[in-house]
Order: sequence, then C-alpha cells, then structure tokens
Amino acid sequence: MKNNCKHCHFLSKENRPDSFSLSKIDRENPSNIPAYYSLKCWMGVWDEGVAPHSISRDDTISKVNRKNKCFFWPHSPNMLFKAAEVLQKREAEYEQMKRSNLYTRIGLWVAAIALLFGAVAKFLLPCG
Repeated sequence: MKNNCKHCHFLSKENRPDSFSLSKIDRENPSNIPAYYSLKCWMGVWDEGVAPHSISRDDTISKVNRKNKCFFWPHSPNMLFKAAEVLQKREAEYEQMKRSNLYTRIGLWVAAIALLFGAVAKFLLPCG
C-alpha cells in the first residue's frame, strides 16, 4: 500500500461546517464525489475548498507528493478522526524515542570501548 492521501485515514470530504470520512467507494473513485463536497486533509495539510487545485481529484489524493509534509495514518474503517490522530501521535513519539535510544546505545558502546582501551593502555604501558 502506497502512503498517499488515498490510503490515509485523514482524507475527508467536507460540506461546511461538517467533515466526513470517505467510504471505500469514494476512495476508489474520488471523481464521483459530488462537487458540493470539497476534499481535504482532516489534519489541515491541504484543503480543496480553500485552494482549489487545477488538477483532478484523483491526482490530488493519489499523485501529489506530500512526503515529509503530512500526518499519514493508514485508513481504518469506523475509526474516528480523533482516535486516529492520537494513534498517529503515539507512533511518531515511539519512533522518535527509538531513534533517541539508538544514539544513547551507540554512545554507551563508544564510552565502554574507550574505557577498555584506557585500561589496556594503562596496564601495558610503563609509567614514566
């Protein structure tokens, strides 16, 4: 599954002031969504109603490159937007913690090796 808006849980259609999740049929063929709905990212990354695109709706949600500019979370039917938002934040924090722990472990290994070399050097080199 490609990480694009078409497969993202936060893809929604809006008829001001209400936002709705897209059905499976709407996701497969966004061109059939009535024009009185504007497509948008529920997380606020983009909104067709604020800045209409000159490209087709299918291109807007499938082909526009939003790498490192969005809050992608895989679509899960019947899950509310707020729940997906909390899960997405939790996953992002977990990934950041894993990266931080990796750097900590690397630092500890470097320090341990330096201590080992220091002990070996002290033992083998005569004091002057």
